[in-house]
Formats: sequence, structure tokens, C-alpha cells
Amino acid sequence: MLSLDFIYQHPGIVRDALQKRAEVRDIDEILRLDERRRKLITQREELYAALKRHKEAVRTLPPEQRVDVNSQIKALGEEISALELQGADLDTRLQLLLQMIPNLPHESVPVGNARDQDNVMLQWGERIDPRQMHFEPLPHWELGERLNIIDADMGARIAGSRFVVLKGAGARLERALISLMLDVHTREHGYTEIMPPQLVRHSVMVGAGQLPKFEDQAYSCTEDALYLNPTAEVPLVGMHNNTILPCEHLPLRYVAWTTAFRREVGSASRHTRGLLRLHQFNKVELFQYTEPEKSYTELMNMVQHAEAILQLLELPYRVVTLNTAHLPFAAAKTYDLEVWMPGIKDYLEVSSISNCETFQSRRANIKYRRSPHARTSYVHTLNGSGLAVGRTMAAILETYQQADGSVVIPKVLRPYIGASIIVPSS
Repeated sequence: MLSLDFIYQHPGIVRDALQKRAEVRDIDEILRLDERRRKLITQREELYAALKRHKEAVRTLPPEQRVDVNSQIKALGEEISALELQGADLDTRLQLLLQMIPNLPHESVPVGNARDQDNVMLQWGERIDPRQMHFEPLPHWELGERLNIIDADMGARIAGSRFVVLKGAGARLERALISLMLDVHTREHGYTEIMPPQLVRHSVMVGAGQLPKFEDQAYSCTEDALYLNPTAEVPLVGMHNNTILPCEHLPLRYVAWTTAFRREVGSASRHTRGLLRLHQFNKVELFQYTEPEKSYTELMNMVQHAEAILQLLELPYRVVTLNTAHLPFAAAKTYDLEVWMPGIKDYLEVSSISNCETFQSRRANIKYRRSPHARTSYVHTLNGSGLAVGRTMAAILETYQQADGSVVIPKVLRPYIGASIIVPSS
């Protein structure tokens, strides 16, 4: 969340940043309400000063002269109470408006619009041309059906559209990918593994930047005022809300595997079949709390940590820098990892890695202290998929498919699965 003082002091900077993000929401109402709030504060302070003078004066008066002053004290108290109610109402309205304003882009983010292609920072591996495969590669949903490992009809029978059932080798492949990702990130990249609750409080969703912006995307349990995690990022923010972290504990590096739940309402993506754009999917999430001056170094480290999984799986990919119009709501800068999918003949995002700077820590009130007697400051938070499991499985199926319909299992996964190939099963 942006600081109200920053918006008040630098409205031009905020307006320019929102324009670069192609954000239609403006700050005029925020500035108007803030001006009223500041005037109320001034009025209230003047009334408090007058009330203090009257209370001091009444002590020196004889009893017969105190009646009028006591009446004035009562009237001042009622005026102050009325102003405090108005102030509380303004604060509530301001908070709701502030919570809908996205983060400001970092100065290094390319300026662009929604139709622009994002800048490709690097490419890794040789992109497989379908002509090199000597057969027409199938999309993963057709492969999954033929191999009897992905069953969309059964998922729909259970829960409706955009749910799938993984069967046999498909379930084992998903489990193997989760284990590989967790093992690499904990053993080689220094992350602490977390297994958080799958449900979170409303305040935790607000702190992570999911509410109120993405209310229509969330699955809620209204009776308990809880929400199913849309991403492990949310409970990883919630772990330290209203906390002051010692500087020597930073950076905190967490990795969590959770099932994510999203309605995907109004999704404009052209890729929605198979394991893409599901309402329920597994994801391994990387998350860091850092000192501000180190956060962009850690952002690049996180990109490399996510890249390492794709390299171990030998999946060709590219890293793109998102432009200002494509930035996620809470992000100041974002890199996407996109894996090549020969079956659908396109690149597909498997990780979005962002530096949110103080956007989430302000909302969740997470600070750090450089030394025992230093003032507190807000930490920077970073998040990224390490990786989206279902999409990574889809890339494996399409990349490693054979002419006879089988799929070779990447070497790094074979110890986890105990097999080297997936063949059709009855």
C-alpha cells in the first residue's frame, strides 16, 4: 500500500506512475478526503487545546461560577466526539481507496502498454521446432488423455469445469516435481521449507494485496471469515504481520508448497485447456523478506533460483521483463520465466518473480530494526513461483513426447518416480 503522506506530498509522481501502469483509478478522491481529514485534525486539536484551558480554569473558580464553564466543557467534549466520528469515517474510506491503488513501478521498469510485447532478457536452451520432432507434437491435454494420466471429464464430474484428476503416472509426476523443487530450494538455495495453513484470515489477504482488489477471484468460507489460499505468498506474508524483525535475521527465505485456489474470473488468456488456468493447482512458492538496499540483488537471485529448476529439467525457456502495463498489482518490478511448449507452439509463463518493495509490508505492518535503538523501517518483500507445478508438468509432457505417444521422464526426476518413461495404461 502506498503511504498517504507520499501521495499528499508527491501527487504528480503518483499520477505519472499510475498512467504508466495504464491504471484507470486516480487519486483525486484520496487527496480530497485527505484534505478534509487534515482540516478535521486541526479543528480537533484546537478544540482539545480549548478544552484543556477550560478544565484548568474551572479549578480556580468558586463553585457558583463553575456552571457556565462546565457547560462549555461538555459542549467542547461533544464537538470533539463528533469530529472523531467524522475522522474515523474518513479514515475508513481512505483506507479502502488506498488499498485499491497498485504499487508504483520501479524506475528501471520499461514503459509500455497492454498490447506491447515484454522485453526478452535472456533465452536458455534450444527451442524445439515441431519440424525437428519428425512428427506433429500433441498438446499436453491430448497426451494426458491418451496416456490416461490427466482426466478433465472426471474433474468436471467432481467439481465442475477447470478441475482435473491426475491418475497413475500423472499423479506421481506431479508429486516428483514438488519434491524436486523443494529439495533444490532448501538444500542448494538456502530456503526454509514452510507448510502453512490452506486457509487465511481476511486481514492476511488484505496484507498480501489480494483484497479488496481480487475479491471476485477468491474462494471464501463466509461462516468462518476465512479464504482459501490463492497462492502461498499470502500465508507467507501473514506469518510476520504486525512484527518487527531483527536486522540480523534478514534476509528471511521461505519456500512453501501449497495448493492454490483461484476463480480465474474473466480470464483473457487464450490458453485455458488441460493443466492451464485451473481453479485449483499446486505451486511451489519462493518468498523473501529483505533490507531495502539489498532487495534488487535478491530479486535477481530469486530469478536464478527459479531458472535452476528449468535447467535441471532441461526445458528451454526465456526470461522477460514485464513492462509497466503488465506489472502485477503489488509489484514494483517483475520478471517472468516462460517455458517453450512445442505442443501448443508458444511460450507459457511458469514463474512470475516480483519485488513488492514496501507495498505488502505497509499493509501488513512488517518492519525491521537495524540496531536495538534504531527507528523501525518497513522491510521489502519478494515473491516468485519456484515453479508452478502443473504448468511445468505440461511443458515436460509436450517437450519429452515421443512419436509412439510415450513421454520420456527427465533424468533428474527418475529417482523420484522410479521410471524413465510414461506409456499408455489401461
